Amino acid sequence: MSWRSRLSARPSRDEDGAAFRPNRRYLRLLSARQGRPRRLMRVAGLLRQRFWKPMALTVLLTTVIMAGYIGREEVRQFQRLRYFQITKLLVEGNLRVPKEAIIHSLGLPTHASILEIDLKDLARRIMRNPWIKTASVSRRLPLSLVIRVSERAPRTIVLGDRAYLVSEDGMILKEPGLEEMSGLPIVRVGVDRHLKVGERVEASPLVRAGRLWQQFQAGAIGPGVQPREIRLEGDGSFTAILDSGMPYLRLHEEGSRRRLERLARVLQIRGIGLSTLEYADLRFADRVIVKPLPKGKEA
Repeated sequence: MSWRSRLSARPSRDEDGAAFRPNRRYLRLLSARQGRPRRLMRVAGLLRQRFWKPMALTVLLTTVIMAGYIGREEVRQFQRLRYFQITKLLVEGNLRVPKEAIIHSLGLPTHASILEIDLKDLARRIMRNPWIKTASVSRRLPLSLVIRVSERAPRTIVLGDRAYLVSEDGMILKEPGLEEMSGLPIVRVGVDRHLKVGERVEASPLVRAGRLWQQFQAGAIGPGVQPREIRLEGDGSFTAILDSGMPYLRLHEEGSRRRLERLARVLQIRGIGLSTLEYADLRFADRVIVKPLPKGKEA
């Protein structure tokens, strides 16, 4: 048989189409195979939209952090160059605290850079000294630091477990020598613990005791009558312990001058002196209470 006869023996395309009739299952499988790549592409697109922005943001933040770290290290290296090392320290306002002590309290390293130091931290270090009330540190370009301080002054001698020199705001400055105790109010406070330098005590009673001390200094009760110490009592009043052979006085700081003058008039009217009294209570606004010494004990 020739090749022409063989071709003519094959069925036509119409006959093939008529002979092949796909069922529903085949059509579903065919449709599923064709739709799978589309679904995969759609899922991939959704995942890309959901995760691309966070991933890009993470990469960006990581890059920024690394660049900042590298830049900071470069800045530090620049700041530490020998050209920026501090060469001069100026101290202003100090009277009692030596300049060397203030500079030593800074704790600056040998080759400190003027660009790298923390000025507020340096000021806090200076103020650890109880004599320093305020402190500030500033840069004076190119390579100088200016330190300005104001100091506390002693105002009272506080007697607790021992004697302490105390400023007006209640800061314990030091344990005084004998020469430092002259001319200052001596106030005894009731404390049951050890006080220490750099600690604060309540300032208000000390200020009031100081004003009371000044009334004696002004001669309110007579010339030469001075207290050895003033005791702070629990009710807010004070007890003034006078020199040996003299009475003790109970009084408040408020109106103390008027009451001391009243006591002086009472003694004048009676014709007696302070040395004849055991104590005098001046805490009342309308009367003076005095207790004479027992007979035979007058000075």
